[in-house]
Amino acid sequence: MEVGNRIREEREHKGISQEELARQIFVSRQTVSNWETGKTCPDVQSLLLMSNLFDVSVDSLVKGDVETMAKEIENYELERFKIKASMGLSVALIVLGAVMLSIQVAQGQGLTSPLSIVALVVLVVAVAVSFVAERIEKRYDIETMREVQAFMAGEDPEQIVRERRLPKALSIALKMAAGAAAAVVLMLLLSSITALTMFD
Repeated sequence: MEVGNRIREEREHKGISQEELARQIFVSRQTVSNWETGKTCPDVQSLLLMSNLFDVSVDSLVKGDVETMAKEIENYELERFKIKASMGLSVALIVLGAVMLSIQVAQGQGLTSPLSIVALVVLVVAVAVSFVAERIEKRYDIETMREVQAFMAGEDPEQIVRERRLPKALSIALKMAAGAAAAVVLMLLLSSITALTMFD
């Protein structure tokens, strides 16, 4: 994005290092480096601090990136289904793998039994799927872009932050509920298997 080049240009024009800029706007040098290389986008607070430090407008720092950010947000919306589907699949595979391993342990089978090996493979696949989903998500610095876009449109970027908090809390609650449900199912399965083996 162009904003990274503008930050570098203004920083060099001011004659300060990345470390000095980072110190003055309360971020790490790596954060400044990530902005300048286009890996991430500065948030509204950082843009305001830099515009004051460089004595330029936020608009001049962001330039044509508002349109680029809008396209990135649109692309993210298209990719979001893949991310959610991947995360859902990952959770399902983890539960399946855990159940399969638990059954093998309850039956006194070792980790070398065929079903245990399949369960371990399922768990490895679950981790891989989760990693892919996270990589897709990291490609997009979406919340920061939404905040900058809102600010440039004269809206309150803090509204984006407030809206983000509830879904995150809801997401954590849902994950906890799914984990609890999986644990209950697992305990029921183990109890059933134990009861069946006792009657044999």
